[in-house]
Amino acid sequence: MKARLAVFVGALPFVLAPPLQAQDLGPHVRKIKDGIYVYAAKPQDSNVSFILTREGPVMIDTGQTPADSHAAMGILKKLGSQPARFIVHTEPHDDHTVGDFVFSPPAVVIAHAGATESLRKASTAERNQKMAAEYPEMREILKGYRQVLPHIEYQNRMTLKLGERTFELIYLKNVHSEADTAIWLPGERVLWATAAVGVKRFPNIRPFLTIPDILASIKLMRALNPEVVIAGHGAPGTTRIFDEMERYYGLLLERVGGMAREGKTLEAIKADLRMPEFDDWAGKERFPSNVDAAWRAVKGN
Repeated sequence: MKARLAVFVGALPFVLAPPLQAQDLGPHVRKIKDGIYVYAAKPQDSNVSFILTREGPVMIDTGQTPADSHAAMGILKKLGSQPARFIVHTEPHDDHTVGDFVFSPPAVVIAHAGATESLRKASTAERNQKMAAEYPEMREILKGYRQVLPHIEYQNRMTLKLGERTFELIYLKNVHSEADTAIWLPGERVLWATAAVGVKRFPNIRPFLTIPDILASIKLMRALNPEVVIAGHGAPGTTRIFDEMERYYGLLLERVGGMAREGKTLEAIKADLRMPEFDDWAGKERFPSNVDAAWRAVKGN
């Protein structure tokens, strides 16, 4: 596909359901702006977003688990009579894509190049078996599971025009997964920032990711001047989410760099480094991989 692709979808008859109060959608749904809603069953679960248009809804990601995806389907039905037209994925990992089978068909799944390969390599079957063993109520839901691969993979940037809304898809390199997509609604000034940032959550920095690339992606997204920022996990907020992530990475690089200059080994730094400013963050088990990434950055690797 070309580096920049515009998709224009022909008008279909569509009438939105009467406006709903936020409480009608349940306690885990937050209205962002008119026709834009975000759902997460738990504070650190992956976010599922619904964007209503005159030509049908667009969803961003499909839930932490299949149970969440079925709950999301219930929310979508309350929002109107149309099924999802498109699903756009911020990343290909199971906690964002496992529920695609609930919505597709008819929804068309869009992701960045590399998502299909990532999904094919994923250990989704093992994850599902573990969930079924831990949560008996999940067994019936998982009986209908089937993997849905992206129908459209784009390169670098893509524009989707649907009804009155424009969605700009932007590839973010080396920030979380093999195929991360930020989604920007310029008319509404709402940005889905992927798991390049989190909300009070230590990032999952895999060996192929780099802190300089993550910081560059934050700079790119900040330059869009969004009013609302929705991370892959955590409550929607503002660019203060960027501020906090930049503060974290700045202190991490400063402290790892200082200890490295003192001649400490990587293992000694992992044992000695403390970040008390972030003691209330979730995912502390990921901190050693964060130190690895900071070590690579300060050493120029």
